[in-house]
Amino acid sequence: MADRKVVTPTETRQATPQRLNYRVLVRSLLIALVAAVLVYAYFYMQTPA
Repeated sequence: MADRKVVTPTETRQATPQRLNYRVLVRSLLIALVAAVLVYAYFYMQTPA
């Protein structure tokens, strides 16, 4: 037990098991991808045949 690391309350609160950052990253990436596809499709439809 002497080799245990002492962790302060601030260090303990640094991590969360909810993976909220991962969810925000995935959602924002999907939104950006959909927006890029929509913009590409709009400009593709505007080109003369």
